[in-house]
Amino acid sequence: MTTTTAQGAATEPEPSGRGAPDGRAPLFRNGYALMLNTVVSGALGLGYWWLAALHYSKADMGEGSAAIAAMKLLASLTALGFTGALARFVPVAGRTTGRLLARAYALNALASTVITVLFLVALPLWGTHYDFLRGWLRAGGFLVAVLAWSWLTLQDGVLIGLRAAVWVPVGNLSFSVGKAVLLVVLAGAIPATGVFVSWVAAIALSVVPLGLLIVRRLVPRQIAAAETGTQPPSTRQIGRFIAGDYTGSLFNLLVTFFVPVLVAARVTPDQNAVYYIINTIGGTLDLLAVNMAASLTVESARQPALLGANTRGALARMAWVTLPCFALLGAGADPILDVFGPGYASAGAPLLRWLAAAGFTRVIVEVYFGTLRARSRTRQVALLQALMCALVLSLSLMLMPRMGIAGVGLAVLLSQSTVALCALPGLVRVLRGRADPPAGATPAQSRATTEGAS
Repeated sequence: MTTTTAQGAATEPEPSGRGAPDGRAPLFRNGYALMLNTVVSGALGLGYWWLAALHYSKADMGEGSAAIAAMKLLASLTALGFTGALARFVPVAGRTTGRLLARAYALNALASTVITVLFLVALPLWGTHYDFLRGWLRAGGFLVAVLAWSWLTLQDGVLIGLRAAVWVPVGNLSFSVGKAVLLVVLAGAIPATGVFVSWVAAIALSVVPLGLLIVRRLVPRQIAAAETGTQPPSTRQIGRFIAGDYTGSLFNLLVTFFVPVLVAARVTPDQNAVYYIINTIGGTLDLLAVNMAASLTVESARQPALLGANTRGALARMAWVTLPCFALLGAGADPILDVFGPGYASAGAPLLRWLAAAGFTRVIVEVYFGTLRARSRTRQVALLQALMCALVLSLSLMLMPRMGIAGVGLAVLLSQSTVALCALPGLVRVLRGRADPPAGATPAQSRATTEGAS
């Protein structure tokens, strides 16, 4: 059926059949591009750690992965808060797109610097894994690494918001190939820090060329296409969104990035090397759900009337792609880990199976989060992410002494299952077209939202 916008202009009729937009729509084009990026990056990431296992000792791999985990944690303390806002508001920023991006990057750089300095001052508290960061020169290099990773994180959010997600796989392919080459080259020269240095140096292969693409082509294109008289998002709107989404992001990054740091502080370097590889595998498949949810947020923010239809289509495609992957991962845990060398399967297969099982619930959780962000319901996102964070951290601390690194996997499964059960009623309302309208939507848009999903 045909829906109308607040101005009364007719939009494209909703396709027949399941009621989901055509697979060629921007939602699925960008979603598939991001999922392809995840698959390619994940495969190359596993190849990277396979090469590391060949050319570096487990101890050097453990220290390098611990430094990478700290870098990601510190960068994400600020970058993740801005990424959600960029995906939500860049699509509707119009002529103020350049100004919005400049402010986001500047605030992120300032916040990342402050947080990294605090981390370096407290370095003795983080154990011996980070001793190689001592000294002004190495500390300065680590600060540059954190800033570079935060810019890389923001870059993906900007490309998604500009509906140019097809460039994300290109940038990450350059990064993944570059770090693998550098890893081998540096193995003989600096074996103790080669893992970390190769990772950081390769960031420039993505950030520099795609940064130029954004500034010189994509942003001017969006500004030129902006309709005269359109109202860009206000500072108050963005601030309210970030207040909720950033709070939720803090809880999420504690699960994603602090848990590896916590594990690194409590196990031997050999065990940490096994854990980090498995966590990379599980996290890669989790990102398949996260990426389609991000595309769902962008497109539903632009066209609120298609929220229900977009959600049904996104959920179906995510299930079709991710569920077989999780099943294969759980069934083939031992042969998958045998690729990395002797001892990896016996030490890590139980953890990998728990993470694979948790992936089934991740689909439900991330789709629901995508619908909440599209409607600027970030407070609900924050509450659910706070619940997940509390459960994962507490259960990990309880189970690790009894089960080793496998306890972290069981903690993730129990936590995500609990949050999925909490999210399920709200997701069902969205799928049935009974969700509340987007924040700030006009009565006409509110009616269209319900009609578009009916």
